[in-house]
Amino acid sequence: MTPAEAIASLDASLKANGARISVYRYIGAVGKDAPKNQVTDVPAFVRAVSADQLVGNIDQTGLNIVLSPTLLADLVPLKKGDKLLIDGRERNIELVKPIHMQTTLVRINLVVIG
Repeated sequence: MTPAEAIASLDASLKANGARISVYRYIGAVGKDAPKNQVTDVPAFVRAVSADQLVGNIDQTGLNIVLSPTLLADLVPLKKGDKLLIDGRERNIELVKPIHMQTTLVRINLVVIG
């Protein structure tokens, strides 16, 4: 499987079965009216964290998120402190786990809190 095929496969699965979220990064002061880079209607797998992930700041409200890099060119690399809007609730990215094939980013796994 090539990186392009891996991304296409993930995109198809997310499109068919994923939730729709927004991904954004505040620029400057954080607040309702602060300018931000934002991508809306991003397909994502959203799952509760597992018991073994309950360490540090991560509690039972934490979520595991799977994203494709396809729509996120303006925000990659995602980083701790970037935001997701899931079901009307703003969540903070706590942990970013990029997956590469060769040198190509093919998947982004996140742990979010808030």
